[in-house]
Amino acid sequence: MSHEHAPTQQQTGAPERPSRVGQVIVAGVIVLATAGAFGIAALTFDKSLSPLQRQARAEIRGLEGYFKSFHRITGRFPSQAENFYPLLQVGLLKEVPNDPWGRPYQYRMSDEGKGYIMSYGSDGLPGGSGDAADLISGGVLNNAIVGTPEQQEAAKGEHP
Repeated sequence: MSHEHAPTQQQTGAPERPSRVGQVIVAGVIVLATAGAFGIAALTFDKSLSPLQRQARAEIRGLEGYFKSFHRITGRFPSQAENFYPLLQVGLLKEVPNDPWGRPYQYRMSDEGKGYIMSYGSDGLPGGSGDAADLISGGVLNNAIVGTPEQQEAAKGEHP
């Protein structure tokens, strides 16, 4: 048995559809925001790094977030001697993370009490250049400039 329904008339109090102009403006804002995000990504993309170095830098940034979360939970950062273990104890990490070359990331404290994370690069040794350059929270260390970010800046001024 077939039931046919007569078309219903639109109610006079029904809301109107958004105007075309509004839709175009919203679409334009979305396109500009997307283009801006890609533009910023292109400007901050370091072409001098190898894919594994870029991966390590991204992982280091993520690990920094875990240390900040630990600070919010406990009101302090772990000491250098504690390393990653307090983050394991509070459940922020399940294991001590390894860099892309399979070695554990290093957690260090500066003389000012600021923590930073580093990887010794492909060779696993302090110093080095290219793929063997050390990577820290703030960037890449080259030519055996090691230590805290503050010490690295001082060392850069000493070396031509």
